[in-house]
Amino acid sequence: MVILFVLNSIFYLGFKMSKNVQFNLRIPTELKALISDASKVSGRSINAEAQYRLEKSFEGQEGSYIEAIDDLKSFFDAHLRSDRLNLLSGKLNFLLSEAKATDSFHTPSISRVAEALGYNSVGVTEDWFEGRKEPSFNELEKLATYFGCQKNWLVHDEGRPFAKETFEFGYDIEENARSLLKGNNEDEVKLVWFARNNTENGELVIIKHYDSWHGLILDSRVHVSDKVGIGGSEDRALLSLTLKYLCKYHISKIRGAIVSEPDFNELIWAKQNPIKVIDKYRHNSWIEDIWDRSMYSKKANSYWKGWSEMCMSNELYISGHEILSKISIK
Repeated sequence: MVILFVLNSIFYLGFKMSKNVQFNLRIPTELKALISDASKVSGRSINAEAQYRLEKSFEGQEGSYIEAIDDLKSFFDAHLRSDRLNLLSGKLNFLLSEAKATDSFHTPSISRVAEALGYNSVGVTEDWFEGRKEPSFNELEKLATYFGCQKNWLVHDEGRPFAKETFEFGYDIEENARSLLKGNNEDEVKLVWFARNNTENGELVIIKHYDSWHGLILDSRVHVSDKVGIGGSEDRALLSLTLKYLCKYHISKIRGAIVSEPDFNELIWAKQNPIKVIDKYRHNSWIEDIWDRSMYSKKANSYWKGWSEMCMSNELYISGHEILSKISIK
């Protein structure tokens, strides 16, 4: 943490300035404490002690007035830049930690970052992670791509760290499936997770898992529960039919999960890597049984309270719906 420290000082840089000048300087708390301690020993005020030590730093140095002012400006600029450098360093180390926490074949590291960005050594990237230098905008964009985070969050501190989009299930079941399995510009979809919140309302979030630690959060309006409002029955029915299609033709690419409420919130907030969060869970077969009467009619096969009742209500809704009742998935 830095504090605001106002210096009123007269600088003697081989000449005498005509009047005092006032400027604001942000310095670390530790440095303020050192100046305060020194002032007690010397008997000077804190301002006078800071002025004295700043004047001493120029003694014996050669150079013109302009050069001295340039040196001083560089000193101030370095302190003003430190906030952004620290912020970027913190973000990069956070992203590295999030990626390391995923179950990935290649464990990310600073050296792998350097290699991925085309550098012949690690020195440049080490400076970024340790807060000594700032990456260029082009380098920041490459870093965002490498870690799978939001570019605007990394570069401009806007929005959330990870990507989140909305997804609505339509009447074209095959198109729903194609959209869910569609990759991005960089990666194909490795897995699609259907994660139900382990609460009475059973909200659903979908996670596209691309290669490595890259993922995309899809916020649906579906409630996988018998606690549905207006339009909720239709959304749940469309989910059920889409899952039936995916299970028939793409079973190897879909996974089900019932996640804790804290983990569900982390996914919705998009503040943590979604792959790190969902990697905690094993596949849960509710997505295979929600549309299969031979499975959900079994009393022993209950994933949550009201499971069987929800599935039977879902079946009745589909059979009585003018459009949904005509959808055939062979």
